[in-house]
Amino acid sequence: MPNLRDLKPFNDDSIYSFLQNSDAIVSVIHSFRRHTLVKFGGSSLASSNAWQHVFDHIRRSHHNQPLIVVVSAVGKTTRALVGCVHHAAQGRLDEVEQGLNEIWATHKLIALECIQPEEWTALEDWVDHLLSKLHQEAMQMAKELLNHPSPVCSAHGDAILSLGERATSQIFQKVLENVGVPSVWVDAREVIMTDESFGAAKPNRAKIKDAMTQHHSLSSFWATLQEQPPKREIPVPVLGGFMGRSLSGSPTTLGFEGSDLTATLLAEASNAERVTIFTDVNGIMTTDPRIVPNAKHIPTLTYDEAEDLALGGARVLHPQTLVPVVEQSIPVHVRNTFQPDHPGTIIGPQRDSSAHTPFVKEWKAVAMAVTNQADDSSVLTFLHATPDGQSQLRQWSEAYALQLDVDVHGWHLHLPPLAALKSGQNSDSSLPLSLQAIHDIFFP
Repeated sequence: MPNLRDLKPFNDDSIYSFLQNSDAIVSVIHSFRRHTLVKFGGSSLASSNAWQHVFDHIRRSHHNQPLIVVVSAVGKTTRALVGCVHHAAQGRLDEVEQGLNEIWATHKLIALECIQPEEWTALEDWVDHLLSKLHQEAMQMAKELLNHPSPVCSAHGDAILSLGERATSQIFQKVLENVGVPSVWVDAREVIMTDESFGAAKPNRAKIKDAMTQHHSLSSFWATLQEQPPKREIPVPVLGGFMGRSLSGSPTTLGFEGSDLTATLLAEASNAERVTIFTDVNGIMTTDPRIVPNAKHIPTLTYDEAEDLALGGARVLHPQTLVPVVEQSIPVHVRNTFQPDHPGTIIGPQRDSSAHTPFVKEWKAVAMAVTNQADDSSVLTFLHATPDGQSQLRQWSEAYALQLDVDVHGWHLHLPPLAALKSGQNSDSSLPLSLQAIHDIFFP
């Protein structure tokens, strides 16, 4: 096996050639200074002000520990692209073009607002060139979707849906460099290898590890990490989340909240010390704070508790997010971009006790997930309900003739539509409690 001295002098060609030696990959990765995978979600990137918060965090953090950054598309971009895909399948190309132009205008405005006016011209020209190229690709893919029976679950659909992350990641890296942080854009489609289950592709973790260690755009990052002490500032690699590519070259996406999964896949592949997922809430709460404003903060969860919460319908993490990090016990830290001093939630290995117990003794469950059903009813999933919680749920089920199901993920109480639960104005035959009141009984 080559000696680590073979890495010197550190230049892109020599390090890339060295890393292509499969015997060297594991040795090199495990000898690097440990780095953090940082993921910023769409809500953390929805405006120029939000981008400034993100840049401030990167500036503060990357001097203390090397970072690899994963970004989602700018807030609400993917939803808009889903609309474009459906318009394309119906042959409404004018609406596709209008939708794309609105997306591009948002990206361009955010980028320009992040820099000084005297630097606008050069950046504007670069952004215009990039967005023009992406626009042409999108319109070509849109034409191929005409009359497609399942446009969102297709190669061309995935190609369009990934445009948000492609645009955001490249513009983000360019502006990050402009504000003084050395960085490099890495095309995630050349790293995240998947099968061809379009719309929810399954990652090939072995291929991802090979690609992560061998990708030419990452060579300077690996090389600088190996320097003791570093002779230059360590660049920050920036990748778009959510998207990938099959082994045959077809574009793919990882499904809803797939950028979380991108981050943990890259953490596993690069032996990261931790993953930090930034969003717009203070970590993981007892339930969705957007529908129960006084939801309470949960400081710690185990891997399987967080996974059960996601499978129960909580819009917190992609259900497969934690699979790549469990074997290496890589902790996942969920934090608020806009409240950097808040501790957030740390997700890690099982605690000493094998039993799942609420963080606060008086709580009657670990957490509560709220989901809507196709018939407009709602389901409350109480994760690992305590005996008192189980008794309360049985009481409600029997008194108000409510369906109550139990499985390994939790206790599922079937209730009226969410709008009625929010107000507490349910029919006489259903539970006469608001969602807030239900929450407060379980999480006093």
